Amino acid sequence: MTRQYMKKITGSMVFQQIRNEGFTLLEILIAIFILAVVMSTVYASYSGILKTAHQMEGERDIYKMARTSMDRMIKDLSSLQASSGSFYLQTEKNKLSKHEFHSIYFWSASHLVFDENEEEGRPASIGYYVLENEDHESFSLWRTDVSGAKPDKGKDQDGGFIICKNIDTFRLTFYDSESRETDSWDSSASTGGDSTGKTPAAVKIELFLVNANDQEKPYKFMTKIFLPVNKSKL
Repeated sequence: MTRQYMKKITGSMVFQQIRNEGFTLLEILIAIFILAVVMSTVYASYSGILKTAHQMEGERDIYKMARTSMDRMIKDLSSLQASSGSFYLQTEKNKLSKHEFHSIYFWSASHLVFDENEEEGRPASIGYYVLENEDHESFSLWRTDVSGAKPDKGKDQDGGFIICKNIDTFRLTFYDSESRETDSWDSSASTGGDSTGKTPAAVKIELFLVNANDQEKPYKFMTKIFLPVNKSKL
């Protein structure tokens, strides 16, 4: 036999051995099953990480929106101004679809300027109130800001813009100079009460936002503002 013929025979035998020792159908099915288990585990882990990332991003947006709203209210209330020797601050309670929300209106030097021809620091009637959204299932906190020569509650709700969405609770608590607590305040002269022409010593703001993942546990934010125009301390 020649060397070339021997190589040909040897190659054929090796190929035949590989064919005889190939994978069976059962082995292929087991390999596919193992691969499917591994891929399912990887997908589940990836989905969990992705869901957590989306949830964290959503919570970050909620906290940012709540912080911005709180900061705006603190600045507005800290800039209360007197008009004709007295202060103007009134609150109401409004019921919307079985929910009760506070609203507040006051005279402040914290007017927001959107027109380049306007001047900053102008006094304005500023208000915060909650309205039901068009879907009739959610609520938003609105801010209105109408500049003028004197407080005019009739203009408080002309226009305005949404400052915070998905409101669950908007509640206000007021403290007088004797640390007495009340859920309402009216400084208008027509009331003739102890609060006429005066401001509370402090205001507590509670703002709860809807938690889409757990309706029973809304996101809760709270702050207490000591008004600088009131010299009394709690």
